[in-house]
Amino acid sequence: MTQWKILRGEAGFTLVELAIVLVIIGMLIGVGAGMMGPLVKAAKYNETKETVNAAVSSMIGFGTSNNRIPTAAEFPSQVRNPRDSWNNSIYYIPDANLMITTAGGICGRKTTSLSVVLCPDATCSTPTSTIPNVSFAVISGAGNFNIQTDSSGGTIRVYNPDISGIDNYAGDMTRLETYDDIVQWMTLDELRIKTGCTGAQLKIINSDLPSGKAGNLYSASAFPDGGAPYTVGGKYRWCVQGSLPAGMVLAPNTTSINCPGLAEGSWGQADTLNFSGTPTAAGSFNLSLFTRDNNDTAGANDNIAQRSFVITVNP
Repeated sequence: MTQWKILRGEAGFTLVELAIVLVIIGMLIGVGAGMMGPLVKAAKYNETKETVNAAVSSMIGFGTSNNRIPTAAEFPSQVRNPRDSWNNSIYYIPDANLMITTAGGICGRKTTSLSVVLCPDATCSTPTSTIPNVSFAVISGAGNFNIQTDSSGGTIRVYNPDISGIDNYAGDMTRLETYDDIVQWMTLDELRIKTGCTGAQLKIINSDLPSGKAGNLYSASAFPDGGAPYTVGGKYRWCVQGSLPAGMVLAPNTTSINCPGLAEGSWGQADTLNFSGTPTAAGSFNLSLFTRDNNDTAGANDNIAQRSFVITVNP
């Protein structure tokens, strides 16, 4: 007769113990499955951000070679991947003026018709900030498959993430929902620098001009920055519109009622625009200062910067 022996310590699991183990395993599998969705979404989001950034880099490369940005029709063939991680087309908003080269292309432009407005809420009645002179924007509709960003009137409204009730783009589905678009843009200044245009965009860096006092000596200067300076005879040209206080003079002394329409050769040339003299009467005097560079050595398509000031002369 065969005899079975059960040794102490060799007993198996009871049914209750097996049930507990199976429950624990099921819970672990459930938790893991629940985490998969957010992890996949995060991975696709990060991958799409890289795709959008790569598209921006492609626009820079195209601009460097062509002195313009691609048209909407050219865009898909100029980027590494025209679709995001959800297999939806990347949306491209170009500035119309930068798609042509007849006005000097990227390096010849001073402004664009696009701006980005950062919106803290759905109404966007008080924007966080406004970025003017935007060259282009590249947008993915992200995980909700719905592009919610548009450029109606030249304004690209970009909202804080998770703001509900947003859908400004009518080119796909119309569905008010939580904003999740991935948006990248580039300003004209940034594009000019990255595509190799000579110098940064021209500007007058003064925020104001100092006040003076009647009968006292006055001295001030306006300082330009960026652009394509002249190599001889002073780095920039200057022209002033408005009424200068009596007793004060300009150097270079070029004034006009229409500075942009004044021939380039008639503008005074110097590194800075200098104010001096002794004002004889009190008052407030409005001036518009214009400076231009040598961006177009063979023609009149130079960069021109303008800034308005008030000189206050106290009694």
